[in-house]
Formats: sequence, structure tokens, C-alpha cells
Amino acid sequence: MKKLIYTTAVNTMDRAIDDVDIFNTTKLSWEHYCKRHNIDFYVIDEELHPNTSPHWFRYWIFDLKPDYDRYMYIDTDIMVKWDAPNIFDKFGSEDIHAVRDNSGLSWIWEGLNGYQTMFPDVHVEWDKYFNSGMLLFSDKHQEVINHFKEFYISNQPIIQDYRDRLRKGFDQTVFNYFLTWYGQETKLISEKWNLFHMIRREVLYNGYFLDMAYFWHFNGLDRNTQVKFIQDVWSKIGSNYER
Repeated sequence: MKKLIYTTAVNTMDRAIDDVDIFNTTKLSWEHYCKRHNIDFYVIDEELHPNTSPHWFRYWIFDLKPDYDRYMYIDTDIMVKWDAPNIFDKFGSEDIHAVRDNSGLSWIWEGLNGYQTMFPDVHVEWDKYFNSGMLLFSDKHQEVINHFKEFYISNQPIIQDYRDRLRKGFDQTVFNYFLTWYGQETKLISEKWNLFHMIRREVLYNGYFLDMAYFWHFNGLDRNTQVKFIQDVWSKIGSNYER
């Protein structure tokens, strides 16, 4: 069975941030993880569609790498613990798996209400809303992922207008709505597999996250702080990945 973990590290001309600064560090942890568990690792590092935030390029994966059985997408600002178990051994291939997003309920509530008019007949429960920074799926989901990509391309101006008005993320809320509309179940799994907004949860600067989770998601920080913190973490724990 062929397994792939992939991420995006694309710097388009109009982006004010540089994913490569972060990825140069976080990729070291993923290369170690993939080698330990015999998983291929792939980076989307080129623009795939004009005038599009790289957040959307994760949904082009079946155009780029169609010959795998299992897939996992991870955001660039996620690092994996050196002894983390193989996630593909923990969960089956029938469902899409993700982690419930509950770190900023007002942001989630406002986003769901804001995008409701795009999906007037679809209802997404706020306590079933997931974070798209880690997505575990399989070749069985090629159809729904490709349909979502085509939905974005066909509705790009409308989606961008919602984005500009609401300022509530990029793909995440739209993908939550789309999967619900499509009838595709998303199984919610432990936050150990995507411990996000660690600063808001007060587990970042005290280092608690190191023992709490397998996948550490360093979002919610301004970019300069984020880059420096990730680099500082690696300087302290990087030797664990040499074993």
C-alpha cells in the first residue's frame, strides 16, 4: 500500500509571508517521520491556479500524485514529534479524518453564519466543524476532493468576495460546508493529531505541547514570532530526530 504525506510551500508574488522560512525547519521532522514509517513525502511548491491563495492547492493532489492508496495533508506550520506513531495504522481508509476546531468559537460561529448564504440549504453544526490543517483521506475520496477543486475554480470570484468581506480563513469553512452538502462524512479524531492554536490554549510557551500531542500546529502567532519559535523548538529537540 502506497502512502503519501504532503504539504504546500508556495510563495506567490502577492503574498506578504514566506512559507519557506517555516518549512525549512518543519520539513526536517516530517522527513524523519516518513522515513521511519515508509511513507513518501511531497511538497507542492509551485502555483497551480492563477490568483489563488496556496491554501487551496492541497485539493489539487490527485492531479499531481494520483497513484497512492492513502494520503495525509499537513499545513506547513505543523511539526511532528520524533516518536509519533504511524497515523495510517490508526485509522481506516473509508472516511475522511480531521480534528474538530474548537479554539475560537466566535470566529467559527461568525464564519459559518457568513458563508451560510453560499450554501443556503446546508447546515453545519459548529461542534462538528473541523480544522483543515490536517486531512487524512484515501484514493476513495478522489471524486469528492476533485469536485471540491472544480467547485472552487467555477466559483472563484464569489469565494474570493466572501473571503474579502468576512476575513474568516480561506478554504476551511467552504470545505466544511461542501463536504456536508456532498454527504461525505468526516470522522473527528483526537487533537493529538493536530494540536492547533497552542498559544490560545496556554500550552505553547510552557512546553506542555511536547508531551500532549503528536502533531504540533504553530498557528495563531504573527509570522516573525512563529518562525523564531519553531526554530527555537528545533534547536532544543532536533537531536531526537537523529536517533
